[in-house]
Amino acid sequence: MCETLQALKEQLTDVENESTNTESGEVYEAAEPALLTMPVEIILKICSFLDAHFLKYTFSRVCSRFADILADDHLWKYWVHNKIGGCYPALPNLKIWDEVQIDWEDVCVEMEVEKKKWSNVKDSMRHIVVKDVHFASVDTVLLVNNGELCVSGGRDRGMALWNVLNIKPHDQSDNTIYSASWDNTVKAWDLECGFVCFQTFRCRMSALSVATTESIVMAGLYSKKVLSFDKRAGSDPVSSYKPHRGPVLSLNIYKSMVASISEDKTLAIWDRVAGKLLVHDVKITEKAYPVCTSWNQSAMYIGDSKGCLHLFHPEEYRHIKSLELWPEPPITKPSSKIIGCYQSAGNMIVCSDRGDIKFMYTCYPPKEYASVKTTTFDVTQLRYLNDVMVIGTCDSALEFWVPNERYNDL
Repeated sequence: MCETLQALKEQLTDVENESTNTESGEVYEAAEPALLTMPVEIILKICSFLDAHFLKYTFSRVCSRFADILADDHLWKYWVHNKIGGCYPALPNLKIWDEVQIDWEDVCVEMEVEKKKWSNVKDSMRHIVVKDVHFASVDTVLLVNNGELCVSGGRDRGMALWNVLNIKPHDQSDNTIYSASWDNTVKAWDLECGFVCFQTFRCRMSALSVATTESIVMAGLYSKKVLSFDKRAGSDPVSSYKPHRGPVLSLNIYKSMVASISEDKTLAIWDRVAGKLLVHDVKITEKAYPVCTSWNQSAMYIGDSKGCLHLFHPEEYRHIKSLELWPEPPITKPSSKIIGCYQSAGNMIVCSDRGDIKFMYTCYPPKEYASVKTTTFDVTQLRYLNDVMVIGTCDSALEFWVPNERYNDL
């Protein structure tokens, strides 16, 4: 017992000595909190409240510690999946993912930038409607030169060249465009020399679609054929093939492959290097005909005339899933036709002929985050390039959406 009391007395003496040292001025103060010494968990919590564009281009450049923290690809991957709440990429088991690594940082930044822009379209974009050029339906539009130039073609047999911001083209730009017509020709137009036709390719049948790559021009015909022209070999086709039992409505070139869709409701893939059909008679849907395609390394999407978006395997060219973006209305009302589909690494834009434009993440199923309504009905085509969006309509009109900052930079 005496030993216990002695030990307790010694502990009390130590406490008194510590109290005396404190009174004499020997005080140990805790370090003030600072970002450089702050735990990583707290920094990540702060980052969760900041937008991805700011994190990548500003926050990560403050110091090497922040750069090291944000260099973790798993962090950006977590933020992407937390944002979409779905499967990304839409087809995660593609062979391409064994060769190409997804840049999760760029995907996350793109998703947030696009969502911020289109969720607040009235403040971020300038909406322009033009009705004083064509006097018939504007059936096709094309954006070139980083979205600075737009070409429109109508049923009045006229074409118009639009300088969106009245800015001169860059030195390195798309100076040539191609048009397909019911007059049995495909024509090449020079945008730099007064919008003049400088080459004509003879199809001998109405051309409904056209696609180009390098020195090759390909035309889809009403006669169910696809013609291939070499720009250096004159006006006659160098080869042709017949992949469908109906008119060829659209062509889409990805690398050496050419995808064609037809009124017979099928998809065909042509290898232009090997010169042979890889697949044909691939059924897209039973109840509607295909209208537009969007094809990149991660997915192939086909929009149809009943408002459905069909996902195809981009390597095996088989149907995976279908999504009804616009439910089929009662029989007394017309269906919503998907007339335009654009996809990038993280985002997708889909437009119906009724003037509804949906903005979605490219997960599966696609997650919609914003929508825009056009001022005119009967939309014929949508194009999107470098933040500029344009549509053509049966009301002889074009509608543009241009970022406000482009005007501020003038």
